[in-house]
Amino acid sequence: MKGRWHDNRHTLVTELAESGAGDELIMSIAGHVSRAMLSRYSHVRMEAKRRALDEIAARQRAADDKRQEEAERHPGSAHRALRTKRVQS
Repeated sequence: MKGRWHDNRHTLVTELAESGAGDELIMSIAGHVSRAMLSRYSHVRMEAKRRALDEIAARQRAADDKRQEEAERHPGSAHRALRTKRVQS
């Protein structure tokens, strides 16, 4: 498969972003001087979007499960926990 050197640059920046590297690090490696240039080279792929959303959903489910367990252990505090969650939102 043939590709252009420039395509490799886009791929590198995208893979660095998807691996969790920070903007400053990516900009330093790629030689970008602005976030605008970084955004031009970084392409978020559908798989990365899906993984990020799945991680958020998993954390939310874990938090919901924990609240449910607490409510079952301490039935009187369920109302307080719900009220606290609403205040934090």
